[in-house]
Amino acid sequence: MLVLGAGRSGTSLATRAVQAVGVDLGDDFKRPSRKNPSGFFEDAALLKLSKRLRRALGLRPDSLRLLDEEVWQGPVVESFFDEFAATIEARFGDSPIWGFKYARTLRLLPFWVRLFERMQIEPSYVLPIRNPLSVARSRARLDDHRGSQANSDLEWLVNVVPHLRQVHGSRLVVIDYDRLVTEPDAQLRRLVSGLDLPMSESVEQGIDYFARQFIRNSLRHTRFGIQELVEDLQVNHLVRRAYPLLDRLATDHPDPDAAEFWDEWQQIEEEVQALGPVLARIDGLERELRHARWNPFSPLGAIRATYRRLIRLLPVFKMPGS
Repeated sequence: MLVLGAGRSGTSLATRAVQAVGVDLGDDFKRPSRKNPSGFFEDAALLKLSKRLRRALGLRPDSLRLLDEEVWQGPVVESFFDEFAATIEARFGDSPIWGFKYARTLRLLPFWVRLFERMQIEPSYVLPIRNPLSVARSRARLDDHRGSQANSDLEWLVNVVPHLRQVHGSRLVVIDYDRLVTEPDAQLRRLVSGLDLPMSESVEQGIDYFARQFIRNSLRHTRFGIQELVEDLQVNHLVRRAYPLLDRLATDHPDPDAAEFWDEWQQIEEEVQALGPVLARIDGLERELRHARWNPFSPLGAIRATYRRLIRLLPVFKMPGS
């Protein structure tokens, strides 16, 4: 079972919910951090491999560049299959139902689909979503640049839209972050039903613990409605089309297999693909700017170095007793 979704969309909370309903996530997680003090619930070995794959494909966490379909059939991707399969077997070989989350997995989904086919695994998917207005504000608390509505929307689009159709035909539950916080019991029971998981006493206890003790209102700092999103012209027009479609799936209307949903989603996907050259250009400019910031021989780098030297000299100029 893969937990998909864009960053700052509640993927960690949804992964903890998946664990509560009986899915084995392993016992060696990435450590919590300031970015996510409640925990990431990401298997450390698979996370390390996933990041290696992302870097091998030339993608940064904030990359906007779309990958050509040929990439997924190429030697770079091919070189990872055996190591992923061996890691999954070692970590979860005895688990009938296991899961993994990495915020870039939807970006890498073509690889995972082929991996599951090779390993003869029947996958299920959980897609946490969160209003893109809240996503941008959450991101801005960590990075002002990436957290601007325009930049955040582009990251959301390239992470969510291009490969989602590959889950069509598999079990899929879309779960809204705000509903998960306000009605955790009902949302976890949706997970059990939608993923066709067995209900047991231990699962009931897991749901009860999650709903009564783990979930906290402090996990959410903002909440926006669909109408606020679609009326906000600062939000990318494709986001204003795509997100309400996903929100409807989060209420089970329509069913995730509904043809009308996927027909409309394909139209949005084609429009995102048409932005490919522009996204690649933006990505290149971001890379050049990043290089200029940290290159010690660039003008920006020289300013940073001078500033650091001045900071080191400050104690020398302190007046006695100051």
